[in-house]
Amino acid sequence: MAIWRSFLTIWIVYNNFALPVIVPSGPTDSKCAETLKKINPTPLRPQGSPVQESYFKVIDAVAAQLKGKKTFISPKVWREKTAKSGLPGLDLPLDVGGKNLPPSEMVKIFEYAGRYSLNLRDVVGAAHARPLLKSKEPEHRQIIEKVARGEGYLAIAITEPEIGSDVSAMTSVSTKVPGGYLLNGEKLYNARFETATDLLIFTQAPGSTEKDPKLNVFVLPKNHPGLTYKKLKAHGLYGNSFGGVSFKDVFVPEKSRLGEDGEGRKVFYEHFAYWRLMQTAAAIGTARGALEQTAERMRSREAFGKKIGAFTHLQQELANLTIRLEMASAYVEKAAKLMDEGNYAEASRMAAGAKAEGIDVAEKAADFAMKTFAAEGYSKNVDLGERVNDLKGLRIADGTQSVLQSDFLKKTYGQDFWDMAFGSDH
Repeated sequence: MAIWRSFLTIWIVYNNFALPVIVPSGPTDSKCAETLKKINPTPLRPQGSPVQESYFKVIDAVAAQLKGKKTFISPKVWREKTAKSGLPGLDLPLDVGGKNLPPSEMVKIFEYAGRYSLNLRDVVGAAHARPLLKSKEPEHRQIIEKVARGEGYLAIAITEPEIGSDVSAMTSVSTKVPGGYLLNGEKLYNARFETATDLLIFTQAPGSTEKDPKLNVFVLPKNHPGLTYKKLKAHGLYGNSFGGVSFKDVFVPEKSRLGEDGEGRKVFYEHFAYWRLMQTAAAIGTARGALEQTAERMRSREAFGKKIGAFTHLQQELANLTIRLEMASAYVEKAAKLMDEGNYAEASRMAAGAKAEGIDVAEKAADFAMKTFAAEGYSKNVDLGERVNDLKGLRIADGTQSVLQSDFLKKTYGQDFWDMAFGSDH
């Protein structure tokens, strides 16, 4: 019995497998504690496969290089610095210079990047360049290859001054003319225009009606003649610009159209099922990073003669938010695996639910973290205020919570619920 008492068996969970590790106990408890600290210094850190862990290290290395600099939150700088490792092309096919990682591998890398800042949601993978994979145009392939090399970056222009989530009601139009189209309209409250090299612009398609709305999407270089840009200031996500673009009788050749005439809605919904899932993963990472700071604060900060971690209301809220984030993360992973299997219908349903609720709990977690730091949480000494504001922005971007909840309801219980609220033509 004396022999068994001198050892402690610890179960380490890695990549869904539980592994026993036997370490000395008794007089060497301090060494055991140090060993455990090295194994799991950050309890909410995603545990990845060997491939994922290799990219975690890339993210760690660049974060260390840029720490304390303004460029720390710049997706453009990050994409340039990580190009050799392949980070900008992780979700692109091999034949365009990508790594061809499936959605189930991508979500954890997005989550890991989000632990540093939600601005890094635009660092992992090809982002809004992915719809170009559907095109057979050589120019579009060149753009994708440029993105994979860390040299290209796409903005997506959908939101208008009076039109947000109701994409079918947008007022921008494309009119067919010999050799191409004339574009007329204005987009506002869109991100990335200053840093982008190319744009995806959505418009109403010729022949679109209120009862049968059809969209077109065009791929244009940022400096295409006739595009006029407007700058705006946002409350968060400072790594990217914020503003708008307008166009009046701007001619674009037919080869600039992505997909067939009137197929823009299909492009939109296919792309955003994937994109919303990845954005939710990044947001979960942002929130988990905030809660790790909170746990350390509760261990070190004293009030009323004791560590604030002794206050049960803080313990319970930390537990509650951690559990909800873990559940959201598992939900995202399940949806990503469905995408791996080609079940986009079910994955799209889950992606809507994941973003609606995942961003909600992520924002609550970051807000709780900021309040736990009290006055310091409201200062620039910590990054918790930035995390809260960034997450507030993502509640709106890429689909508002209320619209996504309605979309989830429609896909779960039937189209009639959507029709009752919005009508059958949207």
